Amino acid sequence: MDQCADVLLAFSPPSDLTDNEAYHKAALIHTQRLSKLLKERSKELVTFSKELLNVVDPSYNSLSYLAILHAVLIPSPAAKVEQEFVLDKLVTFMMLFDGRQCRYGGLNLLDIMEAVGSGRLLPPSVAVKCLASAILRLDPSGAMLTSSHLILARLAYDTDNIQPALPVIDKPIVYYPGAPDNNNTQYLCDLELPPPSYISKSTGLTSQLKTSLVLEYDLIRGMMYCERRDWRKARDAFEGNVTYPARDGGCSKIMVDSFKKWILVNLLANGRHGNTPSRTNASTSKIFGLLGRPYVSLATAFTTDDVEQLRLEAQQNAQVWMEDGNAGLVEEVMASYQKWRVLSLQDIYTKISIAEIRQMTKSAETGFALSKDEDVEALIQNMIIAAMLNGVIEKNDDGTKFLQFLSPTAHSEADVAREMKNAAAIVHHLRRVSASTDHRLGHSKEFIKFLMKEAKREKSGETQDPTLGFETLLEDEDLMGDSMNV
Repeated sequence: MDQCADVLLAFSPPSDLTDNEAYHKAALIHTQRLSKLLKERSKELVTFSKELLNVVDPSYNSLSYLAILHAVLIPSPAAKVEQEFVLDKLVTFMMLFDGRQCRYGGLNLLDIMEAVGSGRLLPPSVAVKCLASAILRLDPSGAMLTSSHLILARLAYDTDNIQPALPVIDKPIVYYPGAPDNNNTQYLCDLELPPPSYISKSTGLTSQLKTSLVLEYDLIRGMMYCERRDWRKARDAFEGNVTYPARDGGCSKIMVDSFKKWILVNLLANGRHGNTPSRTNASTSKIFGLLGRPYVSLATAFTTDDVEQLRLEAQQNAQVWMEDGNAGLVEEVMASYQKWRVLSLQDIYTKISIAEIRQMTKSAETGFALSKDEDVEALIQNMIIAAMLNGVIEKNDDGTKFLQFLSPTAHSEADVAREMKNAAAIVHHLRRVSASTDHRLGHSKEFIKFLMKEAKREKSGETQDPTLGFETLLEDEDLMGDSMNV
């Protein structure tokens, strides 16, 4: 045990943590010693795991702590080890490990994250929280999609533990595994590195993600937001798949599924049928139009006052909604119809009586107007509470109640200052992303080939179709590996 402890406690970061070269050398040496220890003394690590885990600090000696956990838990928990104790230590590690140090423990860390994501070691709510914490400890920006993101999303959605996953799920994705990265830095520990420079298949911190998995991630995200009735975020998630850059007009089932859900959540988020985003491939749009025809017809009817046509579309295609797994969303759409008809009245009126609203709007669930003014008033109050409607119900001297539509509330100075601060932070982040992307693109062999071809064309006087750009000339291994092949 003493020999194991000597190795485990040997890592000593340089006093100057900004000295990347010294930190890198120390981390490499320690990683090599740990690999040898795992190979030659794994049984001792398991036998004395309780004593060793009590001695090693998970935040200071993260690689050592990881090595012990790996020996005990991978490929399956050791039978002779006290499970409750080890799993408690596992949770501690996932919440506290040094993300910089663990860049050097990629394969072992990925094994542990996959084991946590399996749902067999920890209660789902704890596992989701641990995974979210670990992902952000490695990449605080959350800008790079990894295989661990998909593990997290699946577990959170399948077990209905969405809330603790949101700190990761809410992050916009900029980078993908497999994209060419030509940053030749030799120091994984450099805190200024963009995520793709240290999170890759070669470092072991993620496995390769195929196209179907990238699409699945956004599909699950969209369904997670649907569970929370966050229709705008759901729309944005599904839209990522709708506009996915498929090759040769290809279109996968996941993209079609996302398109169908995108139409429905557009109705819930905006009250109207949105046009397919302009950046969607033209051939793909045609496929969407054909395979999503019942959804387009429903959305078209939704934006009119013809409630009977809307109900007819919903009823005639009931089997379609069921087979597509969208029956619940269609029910939400039907329930929201009258609310959006009420909102549309503000384009004409600034003030209108409750009785008139009852006469002018109908429920798509029944096909009739609400039976009492009080029901309309309750509907409007719920809209106001949900911040769907900016208005107030007033009563005249004769007892007649009116809905007064209000103008958008002016922001206070504090609100404006807060928004400016958030905007500045976003701009700062985008500058770093842009610099990283420019560097990677400028050193990409595919982009260099493209520039050379363009130079030859200009020299020879040849012209090129202006609609053709660099993206049409990319080779199969570019960007997300095979992710352009749908």
